Amino acid sequence: MKVPQTNISESVTQHLARRIMHGDLAPGLSLPGENELAVEYEVSRTSVRNALQVLAAKGLISIQAKKRSTVNSREQWSLLDIDVLGWLSEGEVDLKLVEQLIVTRLIFEPNVATLAALNANGHDLAAMEDALQLMRKGQVEAQRALFEEGDLAFHHALLRATHNPFLLALGNALSAAMELSFKQTIEKDVRQTKVAVDDHFQLFDAIRLKQVETARQQMRTILLNAAKKRIWQDRPEMFDHII
Repeated sequence: MKVPQTNISESVTQHLARRIMHGDLAPGLSLPGENELAVEYEVSRTSVRNALQVLAAKGLISIQAKKRSTVNSREQWSLLDIDVLGWLSEGEVDLKLVEQLIVTRLIFEPNVATLAALNANGHDLAAMEDALQLMRKGQVEAQRALFEEGDLAFHHALLRATHNPFLLALGNALSAAMELSFKQTIEKDVRQTKVAVDDHFQLFDAIRLKQVETARQQMRTILLNAAKKRIWQDRPEMFDHII
C-alpha cells in the first residue's frame, strides 16, 4: 500500500486511526510490528514509530516496551482531541456515541446560552446574526456546506459571547465536538432544516433581549429536537434529569 511521500507519518497515523475507529482493528487486538507495518505501508520504521506514538498520545492504542502495540477501547480515546473528532466525523458514527455527545452538549450548552444572554455585546450579536443568515441561505438554497458553516459559526459566536476565558480556552475541542454532532443530526435534505433555523433565530432573540431563562430553554429545545431526528423518537427518561 503506497502512501504519499508528503506527510508520510501523518498519512499512516490517519489510516490506522480510521481502521481502529471503524472497527477494522478491534479493541484488544495486537497491531503488527513496526517492521511489518513499514512493509505494508511502504514507509520507514521511523515513520511507523512516529505514527504509533501519535495514536498512543490520543488514546487509540497502548504501547509497551518489548511488546506489540494493542488497540484500546473507545473509552480510552481522547474524544475531545480535535484530530480524533475529525477522524470520527469522516464516517458513520455509532448512534450510542452520538447520544452520549448530545448528553454532553445538554450539560454544557444551555449554560453557555445563559451566559451569552447575560454578557453578549453588540459585536457578539452581529456575529450571531451573520451566522444565522448563512444558515438561512444554506437552508433555502439547499447548500449543505453553507448551512453547516453558518451553524458552526453561530455556536462559535455564542461561545465567545460568554466572555469566559476558560470556556474560550476549551473552544476548539468543543467546536469540533459540535461539528461532529451537527453532521450526525442534520437532515440529508438541508431544505428540511427550516424549523431548526427558526429555532436558532428564537435563541438569538432571547439572547438579544437578555431573556436568560428563555435562552437556556431554547438551547435545550434545539438539542433535544436534533437528537429526536437522528437518535430516538421517545426521549429517554435520563434526559428529563439533565437541566
